[in-house]
Amino acid sequence: MNDFPITHGLSTIRSLLLKKWHCCAGAAGLLAITFFAPQGMAQTQQILFDDFNYSNNTQLSNNGWRVRTWAGGPGLANGSWSANNISFVTDPALPSNKFMRLKAGTNINGNNIANNNSTTGSVSQAEVARVEQIYKNGTWAARMYFNDAPSTGPDGDTVIQTFFGLTDYIEGAEPYSEIDFEYLPNGGWWTGSATPSMWSGTYRIVDWSDESNHGVTRTQGSLQGWHTLVMQVTDGHIAFYIDGAYQTSFSGAVAPDYPMYLMFQLWFSNDCFDAACNTRGYLKNSNYREYYEDVDWVYFEKDNLVPPSEVPQKVASLRASGINYVQNINNNSSSSSSSSAAAQQCNWWGTLYTICTHINSGWGWQNNADCVGIQTCATLSPPYGVMTAGSSSSAAFSRLIQAEAYTAMSGVQLDTTTDTGGGQYVGWIETGDWMSYANINFPTSGTYKVEYRVASPSGASLSLDLNAGATQLGQVAIPATGGWQNWTTVSHTVSIAAGTHSLGIYAPASGWNINWLRITKL
Repeated sequence: MNDFPITHGLSTIRSLLLKKWHCCAGAAGLLAITFFAPQGMAQTQQILFDDFNYSNNTQLSNNGWRVRTWAGGPGLANGSWSANNISFVTDPALPSNKFMRLKAGTNINGNNIANNNSTTGSVSQAEVARVEQIYKNGTWAARMYFNDAPSTGPDGDTVIQTFFGLTDYIEGAEPYSEIDFEYLPNGGWWTGSATPSMWSGTYRIVDWSDESNHGVTRTQGSLQGWHTLVMQVTDGHIAFYIDGAYQTSFSGAVAPDYPMYLMFQLWFSNDCFDAACNTRGYLKNSNYREYYEDVDWVYFEKDNLVPPSEVPQKVASLRASGINYVQNINNNSSSSSSSSAAAQQCNWWGTLYTICTHINSGWGWQNNADCVGIQTCATLSPPYGVMTAGSSSSAAFSRLIQAEAYTAMSGVQLDTTTDTGGGQYVGWIETGDWMSYANINFPTSGTYKVEYRVASPSGASLSLDLNAGATQLGQVAIPATGGWQNWTTVSHTVSIAAGTHSLGIYAPASGWNINWLRITKL
């Protein structure tokens, strides 16, 4: 397998954290209650519940959901995602109820795909995600309608219908978590079988070279129709259920250890259909075909493993109380920092983290922030490693950020670079395009040197800002390097206040590529 995790890796992860996300209560005509516990529900319970009883995407967004509109993976690199693919459908069996419908359609012929890009035709897919990355331990549940065949056009594409959780993308390292229900009605993904299959899995890190980094179970058989999906998550363990029936579980290192976004997605894969890769995911047919995935409701209850049979009862109780939406989950972790841990920090190759109080090795999450186990931190040699909070070691801060690791963007595309170190670069940059990198921690206020690895046939410029342009840090001239893959490094110095910021790169001029940027405290 390769694209099972990348499903959400390169797509959603880069797509999360748009600059202007805010979770608001109350869409017009809806009862949106943020700190209300319905009858029979303990006041201490923290839940997310949404009945998706909306009329338009604005109401959906007002209640803390982000609808994806930018291009890129999973799937084809030039695949598109459209807000027009989200609609709200009246339940024919209960006219007072509505479903959220995700739609994906394509007319791409599999013969016309090269280097993960379609050369003719197009594909439009759907993604809906929570704006807050706070979901981990507890009960995840959704009632969904899966379709084994397209609503129109020929059948047979590798289409993926999903309910999942995901962190921001970090390849090959922690902190990372991913948990998935992914239904493939036409089979595939290296199996060579067209039998409908549900893939239930969890990923510790994105590293295909070591199978111990993930656990996944493929359950064969049609799931056409309505089903209730449940994932139960505790520290070190995750279990999957469909319609109350146990499916599979995983424990240990592969279990999620970092809060995630809660998400739904419908997309097409062109991965190898069989082990020999004689066939790939897209039909060799140019006729248009379209698939639907419906979501009746979603329910998450923090830190409580609700028996799968009781989840529909809780939803029925909320509906009986007239509640369409509630989100009263505390963003902070229940872990408390000890005074000894609070007095120490980990300088992890120039980035400062707190020392975890609940684990000694690896990475964790506490007080709504990353932390590093003291044994893991102690493996680094000075000036890195364990340090006293506020010590001068913070002067060693230096952080390299791959340009393609943006958390949101507008207009750009990715391709493979020939620059030293390989990997991908960001290109096809036009005037007005931008990339945003969320949660960049600057340990102290002062002067920082920011370097950019760039290429440009004729020269151009870029600008740097913080927090969606609230603070402008300045422009940098990009010299003419003579080619799109002739790389050079340019830099400038900027003054930045201590804290965690969203870092933005903006294109005041077009015609340049960027491979990485590096921030160093002077």
